[in-house]
Order: sequence, then structure tokens, then C-alpha cells
Amino acid sequence: MSKKQKQPQTIADLVPDPANSRKHNPRNIGSIVNSLHNVGAARSIVIDEDNVILAGNGLVEAAGEAGIEKVMVVEADGNTVVAVRRTGLTPKQKAELGIIDNRSGEFAGWDAEQLLQTLSKHEIDFADVEFTEAELKQLSKGTLLDPNATGKEYDESVANDVKKCTCPKCGHEFPL
Repeated sequence: MSKKQKQPQTIADLVPDPANSRKHNPRNIGSIVNSLHNVGAARSIVIDEDNVILAGNGLVEAAGEAGIEKVMVVEADGNTVVAVRRTGLTPKQKAELGIIDNRSGEFAGWDAEQLLQTLSKHEIDFADVEFTEAELKQLSKGTLLDPNATGKEYDESVANDVKKCTCPKCGHEFPL
């Protein structure tokens, strides 16, 4: 842990990722808040040695709104999966937790400009973070994972003459 940061004790001690590429909207955060009220906290987040949130910015925002203030830190080196054991849940709450945990992420969108900037800055190959060429096309049009989408398949016919983006690692050109 860096000398400037102490072990976080509360949600307020955590620092939101200033380069977060996810766009959390009221439906996304609201669904997490509702789940926190109905079944409590169960999902972990990831922070770095300076208490910056690497994964879980939306959860932390929702936890604050839900009135959850405490944070428990588990030190990990990436070679061990951290499991959160939740006890005292009814069968209905267990089922609800599993469903809303997966569903709430569908309501968030992407900040295309921030995402592409981060990929380029850190020389991350698009495929390494599971984006396809078609998804990048849609992302550039602002339609990828739209929280208001109907759930239909991606539109492969999105025009690709807007611009091209080159992967800094492999040099592949992705039409956007």
C-alpha cells in the first residue's frame, strides 16, 4: 500500500476510477440499490494500493445510496479467487441475488471515448477485453449495450465508413 493511503474503513475512503469507461445510469444504480436493500451486499469490488476502484464503481455508488458505509478489504495477489460467503438468505433471496447480479450490469452503458482512450493509452488489444469488431462499430455509434435496447442481436450492418481505429498492440484496423 502506498504511504499516502491508509487501509479503507468506509465506502467514503474509496476513490472512484477517474478513467472508468462504464456509464452508470439511474436504472443500473437503482437495480443494485434495490438488490442491496433486498438481499444485502454480496459482490466484491477490486481496489488498488491507493484505494482507487478498479472494478465495482457502480456497486460502490449504489452501496452509498443504499446506506452501506463499511468496507472490508481482503489482500489478494491475483493467484487466489476471493469468494464472498453470504449466509442467512432465504431460497428466494438467493435466487434473486443471482438474477439481479447478472441483470444489473446489462443496464449500464459504455463511455466510448473513454474506453477507446484507455485501450490506446495502455496499448490494450481490443480482443483481450472481449470486444469484437462489430461491437466496436456499434460502440462508436453509441448503440452497444444500450440500457434501452430490446435485447436483439447486434446490428452487423452498422456503417463502417465513419473512421478506423488501429489496435496499438497488433496493428489490426477496426472500422468504426
